[in-house]
Amino acid sequence: MEFINDEYASWDLTYNMNGLILNSIPLIKKLKWREVVTFRGLFGNLTNKNNPYLTERNEGLFQFPEGSYIMDKKVPYMEMGVGIENIFKFIRVDYTWRLSYKNHPGIQDRGIRIQMKMTF
Repeated sequence: MEFINDEYASWDLTYNMNGLILNSIPLIKKLKWREVVTFRGLFGNLTNKNNPYLTERNEGLFQFPEGSYIMDKKVPYMEMGVGIENIFKFIRVDYTWRLSYKNHPGIQDRGIRIQMKMTF
């Protein structure tokens, strides 16, 4: 809910390293954990008809929650991460850091993301 958009394009690139690093560690190799590198992003726009900040068109529109922002059309939101998947065959843990929009108050620019993901 940090960014409010009604038009957007996003991407999620994931490079599966298939044990390139972890297979060199004997005990970890038996666990069959796999490394991943991710790059995610979002270009977005809020059209004038849905923007409650414009005084001439805000009739009937709800105000945005505090801490929400309208994205700059020229600057995409981007984040990058590294992680390990195939933990117990369905858990993935990523360490993610933000590459843009780091100046917003109260945001965390780094964090851990845990997912339940089936990979075959």
